[in-house]
Amino acid sequence: MTSISNLFGASLLISFSTLAMAEEPTVSSFDDEFDFIDEGEANAAQRLNSSTDDSDSFDLYDDDDDDFGDFQLSAPVVSTESSIPRLPYPVAGRDPLDGNYGAEIVFTDRDSVVVELPVLISRSPADFSGDFWLNSELIINGEKAGESRQWFGSASLAQSGPTIAFVKMLAPVNEAVGEVEIQISRQAEDQEATPLFSQSINYNIQ
Repeated sequence: MTSISNLFGASLLISFSTLAMAEEPTVSSFDDEFDFIDEGEANAAQRLNSSTDDSDSFDLYDDDDDDFGDFQLSAPVVSTESSIPRLPYPVAGRDPLDGNYGAEIVFTDRDSVVVELPVLISRSPADFSGDFWLNSELIINGEKAGESRQWFGSASLAQSGPTIAFVKMLAPVNEAVGEVEIQISRQAEDQEATPLFSQSINYNIQ
């Protein structure tokens, strides 16, 4: 009887030991957890070796592309000369505040014209005799249609060349053909205006 009990107990012990060993998790080594790194490096090296031309991978445009194949960066071209034309009005031998230049029609519309008249204020600062208003009256076919004023003082003058005023006015017209006149006068502060000259020009907006 005792032998049977011992045998039964030994069998249970062996069964429990076997079950415990079966349920014990398998622990992988530390190196096995990072095998994917080695595999990634190996795959990258394989792709690098299989490439026939590394430069092709970085070409932004193909040479056969008509629009961008010949595209090149270049330095901007800087012009050394000014593209703005100089004033085309001669001043040698001409007196300031005189009728040195003619009036000109610069724009036309269905019922109006724009007239411009250059006026020489001074050939240099030495010609300037004092502050004044430059008055302009617009006469259309003998009838006054507008006026304007420009102030000139020592700060208004060009220091190394002539000073030219530009009288520019829109003239509404009731006839397709006619005459526009600009009358110029000089007026010092708190004084009466002194007539200087006038210039006329014919217009035709037909």
